[in-house]
Amino acid sequence: MPDDVQHKKIIRLIKHLPEATDPRTKEEIYHNLKHNMEKKPNRKKRLIVIPALSSLAVILIFLLISPTLFQKATYDETPITSRQEANIFSDSAESAKESKNKAIESNENSTTMQTEDKTEHASLRTALYKEDVDNKTVLTYASLTNDEGLVPVSVSILVSKEESEWFEQYKKGAEIIEKEAPNLMNIIPILNSIKIENPTNARVIIDDEFRENFGYQNGLEDFIQNTFQLTDIQKVQFTDQDGNPVEFGNIGIVPDQTIEKEPHRAQYLYETDNGEAFIVSDSNSSRDNFNATLHVMKDSPNENLEAIIPRGINFEIVQEKEDVVTILFNQPIEFARGDQQENMWMIEGILLAAKDFGFKAVQFEGIEPQQWQGFNFEQPVEVPLAPNRIK
Repeated sequence: MPDDVQHKKIIRLIKHLPEATDPRTKEEIYHNLKHNMEKKPNRKKRLIVIPALSSLAVILIFLLISPTLFQKATYDETPITSRQEANIFSDSAESAKESKNKAIESNENSTTMQTEDKTEHASLRTALYKEDVDNKTVLTYASLTNDEGLVPVSVSILVSKEESEWFEQYKKGAEIIEKEAPNLMNIIPILNSIKIENPTNARVIIDDEFRENFGYQNGLEDFIQNTFQLTDIQKVQFTDQDGNPVEFGNIGIVPDQTIEKEPHRAQYLYETDNGEAFIVSDSNSSRDNFNATLHVMKDSPNENLEAIIPRGINFEIVQEKEDVVTILFNQPIEFARGDQQENMWMIEGILLAAKDFGFKAVQFEGIEPQQWQGFNFEQPVEVPLAPNRIK
C-alpha cells in the first residue's frame, strides 16, 4: 500500500479512537500550573561580546561600499522633473496594461473556480443518483475485491438503453467493469453460469467452470444478493447442468436463495491495496431498526472494513414518516471543514443504509452549509439509485 494511502488510513483510524477525558477540575489544573510556574528557575542573562575581528570586518565592508552609496545619493539629489515627465506616459500605459491583465486574470480565475467546483462535486460523489441517469440505464454488479480481503463489493455503471433482453445487456456491461475496475474480480465467467428462468426467477449452474472462477465459497450468498437486489429477480436456485441439486464446498447442498429487497445492512468503507475506496455493505451487521444500524456503523466490524461514521458524531432519529427518515445531529457539523471526501463517505453511507431499509429520502438536520457538494440539506435528500459508480 502506498505511503500516502497508508497515512490517510491511519488518520481515519485515529479519528475513530475513543475521546480522551480529564477528570481534574479547573481549579486543580490552575493550581498545578501556578505551582509549576513559581518553581521555574530564572535563567541567567548571557553577555553578548562582539569580537574585535568582526568589528574590523564590518568597518572594512562599510568603507568598500561607501563610494557607491555616495554616488547613488548624488544621483538622487539631482533634479527629477525631467525623469518624471519622461516616465509619466510609460506609467500610464503600464497602469492600463496592469488593470487589463487583472481583469483577464480575475475572469479566468472565476471560470477556473466554477470548473473546479463542478469537477469537485462530480469526483467526491461515489454513488449514482437520479439526476445522473438522464436517458440511460443503470446496471449494478456484485463482485469481490481481488486482493487479500476478498470483500463483496457492489459497483454500478450507466449504459445506453437497448432493445435487447436485459440480462444480455447486463453481461455485456460487465466488460466495462472488467476494463475500468481492475481491482475487482472478473465476473464475466460467473455471469455466463446464470440463467434467467422468468422475470422473477434465476438459476445458477454450479459446474466445474463456476467452481474454477468462484473460489470464495463463503461469499456466494452475498454475491447473489448483491447481483439481484436492485432487479426484479426474487428467487435464485442452484443446480448442476441437469437441473439437480448441487453441492458447493463446505456449504453442502446449496439451498434456494430469496433476494432481500430491504436487507437492513450497515455500510462501511473498504480500501484496496492501491488506495481505491468503496462503500460496502456487511450482511453480518444487520439490525432490526435503522437507528441501531447507523450506530454500529461507528465501529469497524472486522480488520478489513473501516467505520464510515466517526465516533465523535452524535445523532438521533427524530422521525420516520412514510418513506422519509429525519436524522438530527446533536452538535452542528461543518461540512466545509475537514476532509471533504470523508464527509461525503459518511453522508453516502447513511443514504445507502437508509435505502436498505426502504426509505426514499433522508432529512438531515444540524449540517452546515445547507448547500454542499450538490446536496441541498434544506429539504430531504433522495437516496442513491446505486452505490460505487464506475466512470
